[in-house]
Amino acid sequence: MNRILFASSLAVLALTSSAFAQTRTQTRVVVTGPSAKGPSLSTYSQTNPDGEITIRAMRDEMKRAQKLKGNGALESPYLISYGIMDTETYHVVASLGSLIQATRFKGRVPNIEVRVGSYDLDHTGHVFTGNYTGTGYNEAWPLDDNYAALRSSLWLSTDRSYKTAVESMSRKRATMLTAIQTKDDHLPSYWRANPVTRIDKVSHPEVRDEEWNRRMTNVSSVFKTYPEVVKSVVDFRIIQGTSVLLNSEGTTVRYADNLNWLTSKAEGFAPDGMLVHDGLAVPTFDLDKFPTDDPLRRDMTQIAENVRALVKAPAGEGYSGPVLFEPWAAAQLLAQLLGDNFEVPRRPLTDPGRNIPFLPSEFENKLGARILPEWIDVVDDPHATEWNGQPLIGFYPFDLEGIPPVTTTLVEKGVLKNFLTTRQPVKGMAENNGHARLYGQYGTRTAAIGNMFVKANQTSSLAELKSRLIEEIRRRNKPYGMLVRKLDFPTTAGVTELQQLASDNQQVVATKPVSPPVMVYKVYADGREELVRNLRFRGLNTRALQGILGASSEQVRFDFVNNGALFDFPAAGGYLALTSVVSPGILLDEVEFERQPEIANSMPIVPAPALD
Repeated sequence: MNRILFASSLAVLALTSSAFAQTRTQTRVVVTGPSAKGPSLSTYSQTNPDGEITIRAMRDEMKRAQKLKGNGALESPYLISYGIMDTETYHVVASLGSLIQATRFKGRVPNIEVRVGSYDLDHTGHVFTGNYTGTGYNEAWPLDDNYAALRSSLWLSTDRSYKTAVESMSRKRATMLTAIQTKDDHLPSYWRANPVTRIDKVSHPEVRDEEWNRRMTNVSSVFKTYPEVVKSVVDFRIIQGTSVLLNSEGTTVRYADNLNWLTSKAEGFAPDGMLVHDGLAVPTFDLDKFPTDDPLRRDMTQIAENVRALVKAPAGEGYSGPVLFEPWAAAQLLAQLLGDNFEVPRRPLTDPGRNIPFLPSEFENKLGARILPEWIDVVDDPHATEWNGQPLIGFYPFDLEGIPPVTTTLVEKGVLKNFLTTRQPVKGMAENNGHARLYGQYGTRTAAIGNMFVKANQTSSLAELKSRLIEEIRRRNKPYGMLVRKLDFPTTAGVTELQQLASDNQQVVATKPVSPPVMVYKVYADGREELVRNLRFRGLNTRALQGILGASSEQVRFDFVNNGALFDFPAAGGYLALTSVVSPGILLDEVEFERQPEIANSMPIVPAPALD
């Protein structure tokens, strides 16, 4: 699915929002609150519930746009795409049993694309693709299904997109005259695709705000009984969307684009002034499958207990040696190390001598090479809807380019067999497998996993893996080993901590950093565990996965909302891709930890009140 997150009140989480920084679409948000009481979301009905007026306006304007012909210096369009996503959102924030915010808003997100040139060579993939120096018209989009207003907005957006593409193509051709081109630069710009037609009849369940206000305040009240928690918040969104995509190849698709998403965070101060934190994200596609209050309160209790334990825990020390990742932490780890690297971006074309920020996949040149033990397979199946009776949220009918996804074997017997692809060709791949789930840079889309299954054919119980960890530290004459139960992914860290982590990682190795651990323990030879804090990984990358010594028979399903941001920072997302990872625990041969740098925090000097 291709949901959009509108920035509104994540500032409550002390996070800076850049929700639209990664998109090139225009949005318009109408705030119809805040109010603790009021009509249910369903009362904001469209004048045309089935969206037929929207599709008719898109089709009629597409017919006109297809007649565009270049002349003189103008390039002719070879593909035109119209995408519109309508969303109605209810957003509630609560803390300590009190309602902080209750807001409804309605948004329309257009994505109008005109591609000039040809499938073999178009205007995308240049460092300045998408930059437009001319003046534009007001492209304010109507929120209702007004045929005339939609036609006008589509026309002006098509005009702007066409001008931008022509200007981008001119820059690209100029660069090609002087740039030293690689083999990737000679790949086609865009793969052809067969047209698809599917128009779902979309309906959404009624949302009663009073009920969700009550539920979130109830869930947030758990933290009142924990004096160690100095700050806590529960943030919940119901996003009910409908996506429509038409293109000049003949594709027309419409489908439901929903997300129900709770995020929670709790913070506390250790005696040395370090701010510790833990949190949880609970996403679902179907509102009726969202957890009830009792399991949510148990989750909040666990977060609070974790913060209480972290406040009392000693700071960790530098370490290098074997590490056991229990299933939850392993799924979080593999979502980053595997999931992010199965997407292989193409380096953009740029002028000689110009440095550009570009981070390639660690698997870029490893197709056909062993990246995991031979007894591990990895498959991405966007069609799966459940695992062991549990719902999977990573299924989707079409990607952002209107392509039905293909179940893809990524790793077979430890060997990298495929990448996740979009319609932009990449080296070593012959076709697109429908994984364009996020918007990328330079006029491209970014591939991302849907439901990723990590399958181990040789397993042991977690207890047996812990015994093996102890055997390893004895054999290597180490005072202790390390066990990780939970990573900070999606992150609940503050902006300062994230900036420090990203900056320090770049000084060590030019790879994407991995989220630091939250619940990490020293494991002594007698089996005793000791919680420590203030540690992060040093130089952890995909090479470490070749040293997997064992996998657990126990598995978990880990759900998260992928927004393409560092550590999946919740407030930095534009388009959102629901994702599930099914994974066992893993024992790694060699992982390095280091202490995080101290960040000055201002601890309260006034004693806290008794809240309960």
